[in-house]
Order: sequence, then structure tokens, then C-alpha cells
Amino acid sequence: MTQFQEQFEALLNYWPDEDSTLRQLRIKAFNKFKDLGLPSKKWEDWQFTDFSSLEKTDYRLPWADSLPTLPSIIPGRIPNTHLILMFNGHYQPQLSDIPKGVTISTGFDHFKSNPDLYAINGDLNPFFALNTSMMNLGISIIIDANNIIEKPIQVIYVMTNLSDPLMNHPRFIFQVGKNAEATIVEHYSGSSDTSYFINPVTQVILETNAVLNHIRIQEESSTASHTASTHYTIGREGRLNSVSVSSGSKLFRHDVKLAFKSKGGYASLNGLSLTEKDQHHDQHVLLEHASDVCQSHQLFKYILSDKSSGVFNGKVIVREKTKQTDADQSNKNLLLSPTALMNSNPQLEIYAEDVKCTHGSTTGQIDPEALFYLRTRGIGIHKAMELIIGGFSKDIIDKINNEDVKSYINKKVTDWLEGAVQHG
Repeated sequence: MTQFQEQFEALLNYWPDEDSTLRQLRIKAFNKFKDLGLPSKKWEDWQFTDFSSLEKTDYRLPWADSLPTLPSIIPGRIPNTHLILMFNGHYQPQLSDIPKGVTISTGFDHFKSNPDLYAINGDLNPFFALNTSMMNLGISIIIDANNIIEKPIQVIYVMTNLSDPLMNHPRFIFQVGKNAEATIVEHYSGSSDTSYFINPVTQVILETNAVLNHIRIQEESSTASHTASTHYTIGREGRLNSVSVSSGSKLFRHDVKLAFKSKGGYASLNGLSLTEKDQHHDQHVLLEHASDVCQSHQLFKYILSDKSSGVFNGKVIVREKTKQTDADQSNKNLLLSPTALMNSNPQLEIYAEDVKCTHGSTTGQIDPEALFYLRTRGIGIHKAMELIIGGFSKDIIDKINNEDVKSYINKKVTDWLEGAVQHG
């Protein structure tokens, strides 16, 4: 906790003339973080994940000297997208491409007119409080009403060429106006032998009849720790298609909250986690149905090899007097090694009668009969395993609506699978 206290004080000194309202919010949030502390295994929703490594490294915030020479080729760049680039915690507007009908502002400018969006209120996630206290970079993306953005907006957050351990706490706001439609790719990429810590918070707001395809890619360096919070708010007849793919970071925790704020909303939440060596990926989803005629569908899959481990904890809550709710939740896991470990806990809390809700979880290894069938067709064992595992991940990747984004992720998954199979 000492290094966080020191860096918080350094941040206050670095921006002595900061807006007083924002400063008070920071102080309140940091006091909340200190009261909560880092999660321990005694906390029910965090019991399978060890965060002690965050206290063993002296992370510091990035200042102006943290920006290396920008490369000629941006890592992770997907063709035919509007690029929004951040490098080692620094926004690069000169390299960013902002489409017509979209407004982008820095987090501090956005805060002045939207302070309520940044409040921690009763949230008991210590990483959310830590982000609010130390948010040192962030942008808001506001898509005008009735505006359809044809090409995806790709937000790339790169960490590379670090000389000492850095931590960043970016805050993102994605707001899709009434009758608007867009695809946003939130992409975290890292390449560093030095440890670093990324703790982003993303708030997504869909107004009436808005449509958003939100793709989240986490391919940090193996030296990274990545704790994230994503909060979705869906307005009347809003439609969300969310796909998250995580293959990087030694320690990864992602908390997802979704709330329907009016009737007729639809949400599809999908995730694919690929872990190897001693990686640990933990995802926690809380989805609240408190409005009528809303639908939600969840499908999260893990592929685990070596001594890696995973956690899926998903809860769907249907509030009282809610009518015509349709919700399903599924978690499927494939273990490629006898030493891989998966903890799964899908849950339903239903306080209404007019509902259609299902949930389920399966964990297993490659089907030997399927493997035998492919071998009898003259396919080598490694290739046969790749085909089976690729088929397991296909229905997640197929939920991506853009072909360029799908092609990028499909290649990344294929490369990972080849490595995992060959190594295994």
C-alpha cells in the first residue's frame, strides 16, 4: 500500500492547479481504496485470485519522460479502422483519426461537464476506487445521435520499452447517441520485459435505440498485471454486442457490470480466454434485469494449458415486478493439461415470475473420440488438436461483426493454438 500512497501524493503535487472538484473526488476515492485494501482470498468474489504481487512491485505513474520514440508501425493496428492511439499512458492526437460525427475529449475536459459519471458511489471494487483516485489518462468518445459510423473505431493502448515498472489508470467513456450505431475496439497491447500494471475503467452508455459492437482485446506482455472494470448502461431498445478476447498478462481480472435502464434492451456478452504457463485469468460478470422485455445472452469460454488457471463468476439478477425477461448464461472450458485449473460459478437470482432464464457450465478435456476420428482421416495429432480447439473457439469469434477485426483476432487465436498444441 505504501507505493500507492507515495504515487498518489506525487500525482497531487504534479497537478497542483487541478480542478478542485476533481481533486476532492480523487482524495475521496483514494481514502475508499485504503479502507477497502487489495482483495484477499477471504473475499467471496475474489477468493480464487492472488493480488499480493501488486504490493511487491514499486510501480510508479508515468510522467512526461515516459514516452519512447514512436514506432513507424503501430502494434496491433487493424486495417480499415479509425485509430485512436495511446502510448505508455500518453494520448497521441496527431496520429489519431476521428470520424465525422464523433467527439473525442480528454478525461479531464469531459469530467467538467459530466462529474456524475466519475463518482464511485457505493462500488466496493477497490480497483475502481484506485482508478478514480489516480486516473492519469483517459478519453471520452461521444457518437452523435442518428450517426452511423461505418468503420470501427480502434482505441489502442500500448505499453512498451519500459525502463522501470509503470502503472496506468485510464478512464474511458463510450457514449452512443440516440439511433446511432458504431463498432469500438478497445485494444490493450504490451511488449516489455519490465513489469507493469494497467487498471482501466470503461463506462459504456447506450441511449435510446443505439447499437454498439464492443470488442475488447487484451494481449499484454507476460510481465503485466491487468485489472479492469467495464460498466454498461443500456437505454430503451438499445442493443449491445460485446466480445472480449484475452490472451496476455500474467494476472488478469475483469469485472463487468451491465444494467438495463429501460424496456426493450438487448445484450450479448461473449468472452474467450486463452491461458498458458502460469497465467491466471479471472472474469466476474454481474448483469441486472430491472426493466421489462429485456434479453441478455452470455457465452464465456476458456482454453487453459500448462499450469494456468481461470475463474468465471457470473450472476444474473432479475428484479421484482420485471416482466418478460429472457436471459441465458453459459460457461464452457477446455483443459489442455492435467495441471490446468478452472473455477466456474454461474448464478441466477430471480425475484419475478414472468421470466425465461437458464444457466450452465461445463469443463473438460479434448474429446478422445473426436480426436480419433480425425486421426483415422490421416490428420496428424497436432493438427487434429488444433482443429478441435479451433472449433471450440469459433462461435465466439463468429460473433464479431467486422471482417477485418475478425481476421485479426482469428489469426491471433490460431497462432496461440499452434503454440499451445506444439508446446503441449
